Amino acid sequence: MLTEHRRVIREINGAIAALIRSGLADDQNPAYESQVGASDYLVRYSSPGGLGLVPRNTPYSDIYRELRRARSFNALMLDGAMLQMEYEFRERRLVRHRLAFLPSPDLLEYQNNPEIYMQERMYADVVEKGVVTVPCRFDYDSGDGVAVGLDHPVSHLTLGQYSECRIPVSAGVTPHAFVDFVLRSFYNTASSVVDVRLPKPLMRFEICITAAERRTIHVGIPTHTEST
Repeated sequence: MLTEHRRVIREINGAIAALIRSGLADDQNPAYESQVGASDYLVRYSSPGGLGLVPRNTPYSDIYRELRRARSFNALMLDGAMLQMEYEFRERRLVRHRLAFLPSPDLLEYQNNPEIYMQERMYADVVEKGVVTVPCRFDYDSGDGVAVGLDHPVSHLTLGQYSECRIPVSAGVTPHAFVDFVLRSFYNTASSVVDVRLPKPLMRFEICITAAERRTIHVGIPTHTEST
């Protein structure tokens, strides 16, 4: 029987393979597992690289270029966007994840070769000059003392680089749900629906949203249970 962390690996790599087959992604780093304790496992991309401690006011464009130079992604989309998926499990339970969609801050390099995009109607929005770069990240951390009521939900969505933007999310986000969210949110247009056949989802995480968080605007995630 597959353990939870191996289900995550299979789901990540299956989703990335589907993106490559569809032509939406043209570079990848498969997910792999690293045992970090007796029963603890870290799942992430195989070229983690990265910035270490990034100065607080570092421009997003600089962060993006360094991460891309270091190949810090699971998948590099054709329009330059990067997908990052990292999970940590303890005693077979999810304790942390970080799932990021990092669009290219400068589409000029793609606008210089518009024929690549105009061949596919799904890219019509990408090359429009009115498009605004909005990185987004789903975080989950159930560690002791991390969650602080509405200020810092266990599972939350951050839009842009706003450090205090933490929109409550009802549960941890699986790789399938994350990639599906990215495709539906950023690669569908008014005239075209992207055709990527993601493998069947292998897992769902349990609900973690609190009653107070439910009373605010929040993001709902498919889960094993319908109520807490």
